[in-house]
Amino acid sequence: MKRVGLKDIARLSGVSISTVSRVVNEPDQVHSETRDAVYQAMRELEYQPGYRENRGGERAVLGIITPQINTEFSMDLIVALEQELAPHGVYPLLINSRNEHSLSVQLSRDSSWTDMVNMAVFINMDVDERSFHFLKEKHIHCAAVHSRCSFFFSVLNNNFLGGSDAAEYLWNRGYRRPGLILWHDENNPVQSDRITGFLKSMEGHGLPSASIPREYSSMTAAGGASSTERILKDHDLDVLFYTSDTMAIGGLEYCREHKIRIPEDIAIMGFDDIRMASSLNLTTMKQFIPAKAKTVVDHLIQSRDSVLPAEYPGEVTMTPVLVERQTT
Repeated sequence: MKRVGLKDIARLSGVSISTVSRVVNEPDQVHSETRDAVYQAMRELEYQPGYRENRGGERAVLGIITPQINTEFSMDLIVALEQELAPHGVYPLLINSRNEHSLSVQLSRDSSWTDMVNMAVFINMDVDERSFHFLKEKHIHCAAVHSRCSFFFSVLNNNFLGGSDAAEYLWNRGYRRPGLILWHDENNPVQSDRITGFLKSMEGHGLPSASIPREYSSMTAAGGASSTERILKDHDLDVLFYTSDTMAIGGLEYCREHKIRIPEDIAIMGFDDIRMASSLNLTTMKQFIPAKAKTVVDHLIQSRDSVLPAEYPGEVTMTPVLVERQTT
């Protein structure tokens, strides 16, 4: 098969060879319409580009933008991202949006970080077209985690199936009087999918969702402890399902302080499998945090180094698996 060269791309796209060369080596210096025409010609000719080295002086910083940094899950993911970045010589820059899930709103408040990074990952952030075009003009390679994004590569969690599998496991273990401990924000798609999957599964076994009591608090260990106290005071339950491990840890602490035996008096199950879960023997649904970090970083490094940008944003969905320990 004939090797495709710059001359072939220039002929098909209707530009000069020097223009094609600039698109390959200095795409920022070429008008967007011309650049897109050259990229389209590359795709039609199935051009196989090489990779550009990270030139000296070029930024090698990944911005990590998240609405919450005070949860164990967030910290575990940030640590996993840093570990994956280190071999590539890329440094992380943490941007706390302080409970703001809209990227557009966050950028309107502070966009200074966009001048410091050449890659960015958005954790539980909503990305709209306005913010997409702003970042595109900045030539920042982006990815999203735990939020479906039509503009960037996304890594998602099948929270519905995770919640459903958790309920199936508890039912098969003989638990018939479950309670739910949730964080404030029932409409958050991450949590709502977990709840819906759990309740649908229980309804399939004849347990109406309205009969399952729920308590809400902050996504903290203290919040989990206070919710546990309230729900056990008002209901006779045999198991508590927490929509995050952080809150489940608070439930464990409350039960141990009040001499409530686990799992003899009450069973406890979390969701996430953060690093602390194994040391506390917490039964939970594993999210594969290191695998998500590796998938994101691999994509961003390839995107940064590749001459040809992706034609369409990709998406990877990971399904949680049960990790059975001593709390059930």
